[in-house]
Amino acid sequence: MNDIDINIYAANIHSFIFQIQTGIDENFQPLYFPREWVNNTYQTIIQPFPDFTEKTLDLRKDTPKASRFSLFTESKRGLLFSSQNLNPKTNKPYRKLLVYPQQIADSYVLSLNFYIPQTAQKDNIKLEQLKEFNPDHCLQINTKLGQTFLITAFLDPNITENKEKIANQCLHHLLNLSLEEIQAKFYRKGELFNSEIIEYGNPKLDQFHALILFFAEESSSENFNKIYWELPSLLLYHHKIITAYADSRLDYHELDKKVSEIDRLISSFNSQPQENQILSSNELEDFNQKLKQLLNLSLDYSRKLRNLEYYQNTIAIHSSNYQTKLNYLQKLTNNNLDFFASLCGEEWTTLQTQIKADLNYFHQGTIILNQGIETIRGLIEIDQAKSDRLKEAREKEKDIRLQITILAIGSGLAVAGIVATSYPLITPENPLLPPSFRPLHPFSTSVILSLICAILAYLLIELIAIIIRKFKKFKA
Repeated sequence: MNDIDINIYAANIHSFIFQIQTGIDENFQPLYFPREWVNNTYQTIIQPFPDFTEKTLDLRKDTPKASRFSLFTESKRGLLFSSQNLNPKTNKPYRKLLVYPQQIADSYVLSLNFYIPQTAQKDNIKLEQLKEFNPDHCLQINTKLGQTFLITAFLDPNITENKEKIANQCLHHLLNLSLEEIQAKFYRKGELFNSEIIEYGNPKLDQFHALILFFAEESSSENFNKIYWELPSLLLYHHKIITAYADSRLDYHELDKKVSEIDRLISSFNSQPQENQILSSNELEDFNQKLKQLLNLSLDYSRKLRNLEYYQNTIAIHSSNYQTKLNYLQKLTNNNLDFFASLCGEEWTTLQTQIKADLNYFHQGTIILNQGIETIRGLIEIDQAKSDRLKEAREKEKDIRLQITILAIGSGLAVAGIVATSYPLITPENPLLPPSFRPLHPFSTSVILSLICAILAYLLIELIAIIIRKFKKFKA
């Protein structure tokens, strides 16, 4: 698309830069930016402008007991700096800069307004000259809360060009973005103070935010000036809302990945042990590892759910703040300000509804996750109970065998003792027999008989025990 060769008049380039003073990042880690951030940011922006000599801001050191206050000493609202270069057409400063840093609750707002001093038919510039207000991309500051670019200007009433195309060209030259990128970021257009306003940056998709306002008449500019000093507050709540939603999308995608991981782990329990089957050591180790994985997932999952709830509450709070500030501006201007009001009834509600739907969906994942954990724990506990019962049975069987052995030996010794005692009575010694034919000594005889009796007793008792076990098994 070719550049549009037209002039805009009384151009004002606004940049509202937002940064938290204290807060948390997307990982819920604490963030803190001291007041020097305001001065450092200003110096970064003003450095490429040799025609402005004021390279630093004198900021107050104290902190008033107010939710909103100027960061200039003596509560000054803003400071106006003039370019050292003169406009040859008007013999006035080529451009001026209005700087207004303030703190609103837990956030900083640095408002900058570069503008061409308004002079009848002599304050015009070509669209391509807008790039002079952003040398080296100095206006584009990366912050946690982002920024809003606003261009206001008058157009020649005889212009027939589509104003959306003119707005695209304005951003194209100011921010050095391609026209394709600008068109992709187009969000909506509407009316503000009887003038056409074009907005870029869909709150659901993008933290980028830019507004182009083409005044239709002088009264439009006057009405806009009535809300100018309050506009940063309204835009701050806008950015807090879209930042919270953007952060919620990060946690949404993380939770979605974890749901898939949970399903994979749960689905891997293809075969459960039969009623009387005992898990092998490898199976038991596998179950324990999966249990650990699910417990770790459960912790991360709960944190991400907490994050989503936090972002939902954040959006609700700042939607209310946005509405309160808007009500004030509506009374101040006696105007419905439908362009801003429509966000309350549409976008802000939609964002909260989306997170609510996400929470409902992911709470089902919590139920599945907890059931999976309980299932594995139950299987492990059942297996452990079976193992304990088998171990106890084996111990009992060992005890019984030991008792049988002791009883058999004791019985054998008793029998052998009786036999050995009675042996001389039933087997008298014959001195006429040679030694090789004489009976064994009573003691040796008793030992042999004891062993024989013990073995026979052991075998008999073992046979009885086997019969009893078979009987019990048959009965069972």
